[in-house]
Amino acid sequence: MKTIGIICEYNPFHNGHAHQLHTLAQEHPEALRICIMSGSFVQRGEPAIFSKFDRARWAILGGADIVIELPTLYSLGSAQLFGTGAIRMVKALHIDALSFGSETANLDALVDIAKRMDCESTQAVLRTYINEGMSYGSAFRKALDTEILNTPNALLGLEYIRAGLNYHPTLKYMPILRTSDHHEANITKDLPSGTALRKLITNMATGSNNCNINSIVPKTIADDMTNIISNGAYVNYNRYYDMLHTLSRRTSTNKLESFGEFNEGIEHLWSKAAQQPTWNLAMKQIKSKRYTYARLQRMGAYLTLGIQKDLLQSAIQEAPQYARLLAFNDRGRQWLRNDFEIPLIQKWAKAPNELNTLGQTMHQIDTLATDIQALCLHNEVKRIGHMDYTYTPQYIK
Repeated sequence: MKTIGIICEYNPFHNGHAHQLHTLAQEHPEALRICIMSGSFVQRGEPAIFSKFDRARWAILGGADIVIELPTLYSLGSAQLFGTGAIRMVKALHIDALSFGSETANLDALVDIAKRMDCESTQAVLRTYINEGMSYGSAFRKALDTEILNTPNALLGLEYIRAGLNYHPTLKYMPILRTSDHHEANITKDLPSGTALRKLITNMATGSNNCNINSIVPKTIADDMTNIISNGAYVNYNRYYDMLHTLSRRTSTNKLESFGEFNEGIEHLWSKAAQQPTWNLAMKQIKSKRYTYARLQRMGAYLTLGIQKDLLQSAIQEAPQYARLLAFNDRGRQWLRNDFEIPLIQKWAKAPNELNTLGQTMHQIDTLATDIQALCLHNEVKRIGHMDYTYTPQYIK
């Protein structure tokens, strides 16, 4: 085994992520650790709290050898689209194995369930539950009748294996047992959840704490992250939600219907809810069993970035059209000389010349996602546009 892929968001990087990378380094010291990381927007349906450039650097300092950006069309997707896009990129980059955090390390059980996911009997029951008003996730959990699907990382792991069975049948899987609660809102241990760490950082804006992160992120990045926070180069989510609220008020219901996942007349309820005084109240008015907060946030991101249904359908049918290099170290340097099934992009301005029409559209969406995220930063000096074009992949010795 020469390469191990890690599909990640690092939103933000913390001790739990370092634990996974260090475990892989100890057990497979010869293998390169290649991270396929979400860029400026993440699967939660909102901007990442820090820029992809900072998060890529921290990943290398935390134990990765190479960091590649997963295009926004996939990083924003449902668990199935996110997992499928990432696995197809893993295949295109000729990566041998995949490691992922999971609430269960029982690989045989995960593979067995993944094989059942595409069975016609499972799909028929799934459609029945969805027609009854359940969300996709809840319907899948009930159709497969397994407690494993109640845990978010195991669900993503299943989607990775499901996609691997279809697109990368020789891929090996290496689940690493997750010991912390993915959604735990408070810092309770040295391996915190991303939710807890984002809450800690976000609370800085109100002055409610001093944001001492030293015990929950690796020592190699603690000072750097603290400096970034002190300089206000992290997202103020109120700015993003005000932006989304404004777009929702000025977009007609007919136009809303063209954006990703706006189905079944939800655009009418969306327009009505947009008249609420805050975006939080608007979301509460729209939320239902079928339309969970996660799905609504994704829809909001599709509206913000102009991602329409036809483009989303193209992303579902096709693989990522390129792999954008964000950071690497000495160990990863030699790997960059290999030939891959898709272009490995190092210079953003020249990339469109190497890409087909879909690839050029993905490039435009990634650029816009970075620009929108920058506009949401606390420090107005940091809200510079087109940072993608001035960025050179970070070589960290």
